[in-house]
Amino acid sequence: MKGKVIATVKNFAEVSKVLRVADGVEFRIDLFRKPPEPKSVRIEKISIVTIRKPEDGGKYSGDEEERLKLLEKYSKFCDYVDLEYYLADEVFEKMSCKVIESYHNFSETPDYEFLKGIVENRRGDIVKIATLGKSKRDVEKIVKLLCDYENVVAFLMGEEFAFTRIFSLFLGSPFIYCGVGESVAPGQYDVFKAVKILKGLGYR
Repeated sequence: MKGKVIATVKNFAEVSKVLRVADGVEFRIDLFRKPPEPKSVRIEKISIVTIRKPEDGGKYSGDEEERLKLLEKYSKFCDYVDLEYYLADEVFEKMSCKVIESYHNFSETPDYEFLKGIVENRRGDIVKIATLGKSKRDVEKIVKLLCDYENVVAFLMGEEFAFTRIFSLFLGSPFIYCGVGESVAPGQYDVFKAVKILKGLGYR
């Protein structure tokens, strides 16, 4: 099964804009002006809900217990929620939908054994690995993860390594995350540009 193009959105105007080209939407609730009603994240395409804290690249600054309760509420209406890999098992068990278990590192790409450990100890249905790229050895780690395991989203952040987001689909990644206009992560492609590149490569 081919991987899907997911557009990361900050408001509902962006949802309307991207649904004709994207396979799904990641609702970055931490980037919305205020959290939308849980039912509103139910759409006709793949729906992912993420509420990211500052240390994980987001802007949610409220109470952690409230954040987890919000995710639990949204899980009743979306296809996936994104949970950080360091959260307790009980948090995963409370969700009513599938889970993307995510690891973000904005300073480096750890050694392969560390990343492998996250994947092999997964609680989520999909594992997402997003790390800062610094060398071709970091590319090698991402390629190996994608080749050795299924249901892994893995890519390097940074403009220089944006291509890893595209090639990850060819190596089995279930999703590629794209922006709408202004990117919300280093090296993230605009969804319309990403679709154009993928069409040019014969992927879509």
